[in-house]
Amino acid sequence: MGGRAVSGLAAATLLLLSACAQDASVTDSDVWHMRQNETSVSICYSAAVSTREQVEALAASQCPAERPAIRLIDEDTFFNNCPLSKRNRVTFLCVAQ
Repeated sequence: MGGRAVSGLAAATLLLLSACAQDASVTDSDVWHMRQNETSVSICYSAAVSTREQVEALAASQCPAERPAIRLIDEDTFFNNCPLSKRNRVTFLCVAQ
């Protein structure tokens, strides 16, 4: 396969993946350093579709009423439970205000 064909195939693949990207969603958290009575919230997202504000609002909406604020504790892109269309995962700790 020629260089031009490979470039075209790569561009088409990226276009298809970005077209399939979906809104941010809640996923499982594998944060092992949580203490008892702490709540963490993990969100899968694609930066092409979701803004930082949207991701933070979704995370905060998952926190219990007594700990409605969020604090960033982890970010990862590899080996997480997120689908290919939104590989980024961010984890927040729910905290009191």
